[in-house]
Amino acid sequence: MTNNDPLTLVVRDQQRWSLSANGLKASIGRARRTVLLLAIAGAVLETWGAQIHSTRISLALVLGYAGAGALAIAAVIRQWRLGHERIQAWIVARSGAESFKREMYLFRTGSGPYASGNPADSLLDRREEILSKLQPFQKYRVEPNSESEPLSLLDANGYLQERINGPRGQIQFFKDRANQYSRTRHLLSGGEFVLALIGALLGAALTITGKQAYGAWVAVITTVSGALAAHAMAQRYDQLTVSYRATADRLEGMVARWSAKNGARLADLVEPCEATLLEENQGWIAGADQTAVQTPGTVGPSPGAVTDKASK
Repeated sequence: MTNNDPLTLVVRDQQRWSLSANGLKASIGRARRTVLLLAIAGAVLETWGAQIHSTRISLALVLGYAGAGALAIAAVIRQWRLGHERIQAWIVARSGAESFKREMYLFRTGSGPYASGNPADSLLDRREEILSKLQPFQKYRVEPNSESEPLSLLDANGYLQERINGPRGQIQFFKDRANQYSRTRHLLSGGEFVLALIGALLGAALTITGKQAYGAWVAVITTVSGALAAHAMAQRYDQLTVSYRATADRLEGMVARWSAKNGARLADLVEPCEATLLEENQGWIAGADQTAVQTPGTVGPSPGAVTDKASK
């Protein structure tokens, strides 16, 4: 296939927008973790400085300035790296990459809109539709470092191995990512429990001794716990764990149902699987948009997001 072959063009588009989405996701993830750590550090330093202000004035001032600086930097990072445009660019880039991938597999298996007529023209038409949605975010586009390998048409075994249930297929991806998110959420939940226990002990100490210093640290514990909860919400660990496991189960069921039908067409496997992946991707977009509205530092839903996931 030449570089001007329709499938080669779409493969290249998929690679560049997948790389773009991966880069934006990594940047946003680093920014969220940094904001979380700075918010915790700021609260601790400010409270510590207030506690020793009457006995160690110089150190208290240093701690106070450091705490204020940490909170100010967190605000700057939140505005710079977690603003509306970058969040929307990530959502649309990932959606676009998955749209290209979906068209590639439908084309390579002769399914859906590519089952009849002129498949090459249909692929180019759908490519232009996807690119039009990605146009506002071209400045975030990342070019691959190397040329992509030419892709061939697929039979049922090839589609299953490459797309669905192979070592790098979607079923394994969803299972691995769901397990990863579940472990991370359990760690955060454990941290929140420990903080709640410490807060309760400090509250009891305040009640018993009457020392207001304990009350200040209770407030810090509450702030830290809230920051962890907000971080977990922004990352959507619970929601994605459930969604990814459900999608893996659905795909396994579809493959088993198709395999049980002797003489079933390839399209009878490909089209339901791609429809399920499209549905999951649309759910991911909706969840990411909703989180952007609810999470401080992000704004609004993504207008015109391409409704067609890999490393989300």
